[in-house]
Amino acid sequence: MTRRRRYYQKTDPVEVFLLDLLSPLLGLCALGLLGWAYLHPEELKLYSLIGFSVLIIGIALYFIFKKRRRKIALSFLSDEEILAMLKGITPSQFEQKIADMFTRLGYRTEVTGGANDGGIDVVAYKDGKKYFVQCKKFMTREVTPHDVRDFLGAITNINNLAEKGFFVTTNGFTLMAEKAAEGNPRIELIDGSRLIQYYKMAYGETASERPFIQPAAPPIPPQPQIAKICPQCGGRLELRTAHQGVYAGNKFWGCSNFPRCRYVENA
Repeated sequence: MTRRRRYYQKTDPVEVFLLDLLSPLLGLCALGLLGWAYLHPEELKLYSLIGFSVLIIGIALYFIFKKRRRKIALSFLSDEEILAMLKGITPSQFEQKIADMFTRLGYRTEVTGGANDGGIDVVAYKDGKKYFVQCKKFMTREVTPHDVRDFLGAITNINNLAEKGFFVTTNGFTLMAEKAAEGNPRIELIDGSRLIQYYKMAYGETASERPFIQPAAPPIPPQPQIAKICPQCGGRLELRTAHQGVYAGNKFWGCSNFPRCRYVENA
């Protein structure tokens, strides 16, 4: 059986004319560029260096702008929106996001989460010390004391000892879970509200970058003064100063009906 050939014919004469005209022009431009480069090697090196420098500067500016844009975008998100964003991703994405967060905080991280992770989702390293991170992306459920005790066992495992462990969740810890970790410096519990602060510290503006302004205490209203009454005549006692005698300069309460009433009281 013979193979039937197909022929494609250009029906647009303008297209055919442009292709026939541009093809030799492009070839001449390429030959001219190669000839110029061959005849001007020093200029070629200079222009190549300038082009490479411009490329490096452009890439650096791109990443700076990208980081700044992420920071600006984060500043417009409320704490509730940040937490909702973290709750809306998958568990594996949440583990990767927490690893990236610790990386931005100065750690070298490795995601180890999986079916047989042994309660350790992220291993972090800093200053020659090893840290374990457990990630729980919960919507409404709280971390139980059983989860905390299992993670403590993983931290203190003699075969794989860690300096400290961070238990991170998007929700919270039960009271008994907090009691299970209370007073133990080897574990730090990070609930949803603390996670937002860590996230801002890593990806955006931190609270430490802004000057902390202590809110002014509300002014204390002046207390009404209760008039002191003379127990002898019922008159009003007035605060006075002795000008003579052994008690000169001392304050005392004297009756306003003096000299008719000579009652005095030590102030």
